[in-house]
Amino acid sequence: MSDRFETVAKVGEIPEGGVKVVRVDGDAVAVFHIGGVYYGLADICTHDGGSLADGQLAGYEIECARHGARFDIRTGAALTLPAVEAVPTHAVRLIGEEIQVACESCDEKRVAAAGGGTAGGAAAGGAKAAAPPRQAPTQQEFAMRAALETVMDPEIQLSVIDLGLVREIVIEPGRTIIRMVLTTPFCPYAPQLAADVKQAAMSVVDQPCEVEILPDPWNPQMMPDPGLLGFST
Repeated sequence: MSDRFETVAKVGEIPEGGVKVVRVDGDAVAVFHIGGVYYGLADICTHDGGSLADGQLAGYEIECARHGARFDIRTGAALTLPAVEAVPTHAVRLIGEEIQVACESCDEKRVAAAGGGTAGGAAAGGAKAAAPPRQAPTQQEFAMRAALETVMDPEIQLSVIDLGLVREIVIEPGRTIIRMVLTTPFCPYAPQLAADVKQAAMSVVDQPCEVEILPDPWNPQMMPDPGLLGFST
């Protein structure tokens, strides 16, 4: 967990049931105030990069305004499709009247708003050691996925993201690599899809892009929401 914190607000600036978006290390962080406790969550939906703070908050669940994915603000866990990845969380603490957010994502994320309170009900000084945080998608990767949502399969009329065709995005200095599968072997639209994917990727990161077609067979369970094709999850 980072030992560097930034003051982002004063007590009273975020009302009960409210949220404030702040910038920490250049990234947007949504700070929620629920039940006298502050929670820090990256302000970005892991499905398409939309702002979570713009969504509807119900209890401890925030619903993305774009496609309805819901997340637990306490843990960052993705609760419903089309999101499948957790949102990075940020530790929050109170120093006097100052609300401070850790400068790096971490798994410890809660402190009581009242002075002398404990984080999420844990005994003072008795917090369990947190597991190392998973590598979070970068802002560029979120933007890349949003751009790829405009690339449509000409036969099914769903995007390569909605179909789950894009399996990996690698952004390196000097080149981008996108690994994807096809809905059927020897798909006649493969060259056009690859060209469209490359163009969309280069519109986000202006550098050469390689599109690798993987041999893996596609199936509807690769989709963030198989219900789009009438399949159950």
